[in-house]
Amino acid sequence: MLRILKTTFDVLTVITIFSLVMSCKAAQSETNTNNAPFIVTIDLVDVREDKVKVEIGVNTIEADTISYYIPKIVPGTYQNNNYGQYIEGFQAFDYQGNTLPVQKQGDNRWIINNVNQLQKITYWVNDTFDSENSHDIFSPTGSNILKDKNFILNLYTFVGYFDGMKENKYKVFIKHPAALSASTSLEEVMPKKIINKLASDTDLFVFNRYAEVVDNPIMYSNIDKVTFTVNDMEILLSVYSNSKFHTAAKIMPQMERVIRAQKNFLGDINSTKKYSILLYLSSSKSDDAKGFGALEHNTSTVVVLPESLSRKKLDEALTDVVSHEFFHIVTPLTIHSKEIHDFDYNNPKMSKHLWLYEGTTEYFSLLFQITQGLITKEEFFDRIIGKIDASKKFDNTMAFATMSKNILVKPYHENYRNVYEKGALISMCLDIIMREKSNGAYGILDLVKNLSSTYGIDTPFNDEELIKTIKQVSYPEVSLFLKEHVLENTPIDYEYYLKKVGIKYGIENIPSSYFIFEQQPFVKGLEASKEVVFIPGITYNNFLENLGILGGDILLSINDKTYALENIYDLFGDSNKWKIGEEINFKIKRKNEILDLKSKVIAPTVERVIFIEDPEASELQKKLFKKWIND
Repeated sequence: MLRILKTTFDVLTVITIFSLVMSCKAAQSETNTNNAPFIVTIDLVDVREDKVKVEIGVNTIEADTISYYIPKIVPGTYQNNNYGQYIEGFQAFDYQGNTLPVQKQGDNRWIINNVNQLQKITYWVNDTFDSENSHDIFSPTGSNILKDKNFILNLYTFVGYFDGMKENKYKVFIKHPAALSASTSLEEVMPKKIINKLASDTDLFVFNRYAEVVDNPIMYSNIDKVTFTVNDMEILLSVYSNSKFHTAAKIMPQMERVIRAQKNFLGDINSTKKYSILLYLSSSKSDDAKGFGALEHNTSTVVVLPESLSRKKLDEALTDVVSHEFFHIVTPLTIHSKEIHDFDYNNPKMSKHLWLYEGTTEYFSLLFQITQGLITKEEFFDRIIGKIDASKKFDNTMAFATMSKNILVKPYHENYRNVYEKGALISMCLDIIMREKSNGAYGILDLVKNLSSTYGIDTPFNDEELIKTIKQVSYPEVSLFLKEHVLENTPIDYEYYLKKVGIKYGIENIPSSYFIFEQQPFVKGLEASKEVVFIPGITYNNFLENLGILGGDILLSINDKTYALENIYDLFGDSNKWKIGEEINFKIKRKNEILDLKSKVIAPTVERVIFIEDPEASELQKKLFKKWIND
C-alpha cells in the first residue's frame, strides 16, 4: 500500500511541475470548474492479482452528486459489453483523504455523493483476455494485463467519464515497466526534462475529450515494431508474440504491399497521416484471447490473431482483417451519422446504415484486392459467391435498416454477421448500378468521395436524410435500390445485377468425401441422445442426395454396422473402403419412422455455383465489367 501511495505522490509531483511549464493562459483555463482536465494515472508496474490500479484526480465540481461511467458499448462494436463489470474496489476521496459515499448502480455506473469535496477516485481494473470462456467480449475490443510482458489498453476499459463532462480534457500518466514501450498513434507530450524528475518509465498522453480517449488504443510490450511510409503516411506495425515466431520485420513486407494498394485505391480520399497496427498474437490457451479479428479507430487498429498460424496464413488473415479496418477511416470514422458522432456510451442509439459502415467497408476490402492485382478474378468471384451463400443463412425477410437500428436486441442481434455478407453485396449492386448509369465512369468509391465532400469528421448526417443526399450526388436508381432493399425487405436478385457486367451463373462439380466437404461435415453427434444426425440446412453431395437423405435424419446403421456418437469418426474411415458400384444400405430414423435407403456407391461430388464471363456479353457489358474490376 505504501508503494501505491508513493507512486501517487510522485505522479502528482510531476503534474505540478508540468503545470508550471505551461503558459499562464493554459494554467488559468484549468481553473474553470466545468472545463478543468482530469488527471489520470494508470500503474502498469504494481500489478496485483492480475489487476491494474487507476486513479483520477478532479478539480472542484459544484454539485451534490455526480455519476461516473465506464462504457457499456463503444463505437465499432455492436453488442453491449458492460466494461464496468471489470472494475473493482471503486472509492472516492475528499481533500483530507477521507472516503466519500458511493453507490454502484448496474455494471457501469457509480454515484458519488458530496461531490464538492471530491478530490479523486481510485479503482482496480481486471482484464478480459484471460476470462473469455465466461463472457463474449470480442478480444480486440477488450483488454489484456500480462504483467511485465504485454498490456492491451483499449483505454475505455480503464478510464471512464463523469456525467456531463465528456468534453473535458484528460491528462493520462501511464507508469510502465522499463522493459516495455508504448505502441500507439498518439504523441507523447511530457517534456523529457520533466519526466526525468520522476522516471523514464512514465508516459503522458493528453486527450481533448473523452471520445479521443476511446479512439486511441495503446499496446505496451517488448520492442518489436517497425515503421514505414506509404504515400506520405507513416505506418507503425507493432507485434506481440510470446514465442517470437512471427516478428514485425517478417510481417512488414505484406503489410506495406497491402496498405500501398489501399492508398492507391482510395486516391485522395484519405488524409490520415499516421496509422498504427497493434498486432497481438494469442497462444489460444484457455487463459488467452480467442476472438480473432480487429477493431477500427481513426488512426489505428487493434488486431488479435492466433500465434499458431503459418507465415502464409497469417499474411492472408492480416490482408483481410487490416484492409477492412483501414477502410473504416472512410466510413464510419469520416462519414457517419449523428448517432455515431454524439455516441452515447451507456444508452446508445444505433444508426440504420450499417450497410454503409460495415457493408461498404467489407466490399472495399474485396474490391481493392482485385483492382490492385492482389487476387485473381477467380478468387474475387469465389469470395462474392461465398458471401451470397453465407447471406442465405440469415433472415432475408428482415429489412436491413431495421436490423441495423435494432442491432443490440433480439432477434436482430443474431443477424449481425450479415452486415459483412449481404452488406457487402448491397454495395456491390450499388457499384454496378452506378457503373451502368455512368457508362462505366463512376462507381461506389466515387459515391463515397462525393459523400465525403458533403459530410466529414465534424459534419455528421441525419439518418433519415442520407438516402436523399445519395440520390443528389449519384443517381435516382441508387436511392431506389436502397429504398427497396435496405429500408424495405425486398430480396435482391444478384444474378440480375451481375448480368449487367456480363457475368452469368454456372455450375461445376467438385469432388467430395462421403461425409464431409471442404471441412464442412454432413453429420454431427448429439450429446443428449448420443445419436448421429445429418446436419440440416446445408448442401449434401450427390451420393447422399441420390440416396434420399434429408436434413435432420438420424443415422442408425450402414450395411448393418450401427453408428452412434461414440463411433462417429468410423464413418470417415469406413466410407474410404467403399467400392464404386457396390450396393449400400442406410437405415435411418426420420421423425418416428424407420426407413431403409438403398443405392449404389458412386463417386461423391458437390455442385457449386460459379461465375462465368458470358461469351455472348455485349460490348457495353464487357466495358462495364472491365471498369468494375480494373478501375
